[in-house]
Amino acid sequence: MAQRKLPQREKPSMDDRTGALLEVLSERRSLLVLTHANPDPDSLASAMGLRHLAERRFGMKTEFGFAGRIMRAENREMVRRCGIGMTPQEKVEPDAWDCLAVVDTQPGFGHTHLPTGRAIDIVVDHHVPPTGPGSEVRAAFHDVRTDVGATSSMVGGYLLDTGVDIPRPLATALLYGIRTDTGDMSRNVSDLDRRVHEHVQRLADFAVLHKIHKPALPADYFRTLRVALNNVRIYDDLILCSLGRVSSPEMVAEVADLLLRCEGKQTVFCGGLCGSVYYVSLRTELSRDAYDLLRQALDGDGSFGGHGALAGGFIALPDDDERTLRRFERKLERNILAAVGRSDITVGGLGGVQE
Repeated sequence: MAQRKLPQREKPSMDDRTGALLEVLSERRSLLVLTHANPDPDSLASAMGLRHLAERRFGMKTEFGFAGRIMRAENREMVRRCGIGMTPQEKVEPDAWDCLAVVDTQPGFGHTHLPTGRAIDIVVDHHVPPTGPGSEVRAAFHDVRTDVGATSSMVGGYLLDTGVDIPRPLATALLYGIRTDTGDMSRNVSDLDRRVHEHVQRLADFAVLHKIHKPALPADYFRTLRVALNNVRIYDDLILCSLGRVSSPEMVAEVADLLLRCEGKQTVFCGGLCGSVYYVSLRTELSRDAYDLLRQALDGDGSFGGHGALAGGFIALPDDDERTLRRFERKLERNILAAVGRSDITVGGLGGVQE
């Protein structure tokens, strides 16, 4: 009696971009992954995920080189709890690696420090591409999707397409990376974000995720927060906040996130001076793109990036003199008000001091 053949299970179709990435990786032996300076959760998770793919699929030696610092308390907790291995970029020799990948950023962004004279093999990002000198990309693999909410979703998509296992620490990191860049799946969410989010949340460690969300905070955090609340200016549904001098640029973004929760407010611009560099974070619930608003506010100066509901940037001032700072902030405020059409609105506050 002839044995009946069972139907073969169909393998999931692989995205063409995933196939192209695998082709590049298959021809290399070692991988160095870089992100923008002071990497955020989306950068950290993306770098961790791309390394995992290269190691598991091709047995490659890999490294994650980071520039700047891991400053936000949540980010430090994420690195520790998820076991994200990383090396300061100045201690990494780029020429020792035959494949160089850049994730969650692109050449030409001012907050991205790439080795000079070294070809970039892989670019994976979801931000609006920069323009100007240094932004030309000739990578063997170039995947930039501005319609995707998080680079973590793109890297997670590669893992799902290839069937590479996603261990719990990586799933937790990818889940946190996706949630931070999409506002807990409330903004800029694509089908890919939903697909990867649904998968990794089944694998993630929610006890670890809770600890990442609620890290211990230094006393300086609360001192800076007090300064922020005393220096809020409100123009109708717009909030402007100057933190003055800050010890960490990350505090600018944290305060912007907090102030957007103020009832009836739709846009927040928050700025602070660290050294002689002025950092700006923008959060908005308007229909206009945050990147475009920040570009107008900075009047084309400095470096900035973002899309959808959030953006950030920085500009180097001539010095850190108090008068220089005040002049710059007055100019920035005029630009912001013009960009959002609020120049004729009377200033108000949250009960603190307005200058």
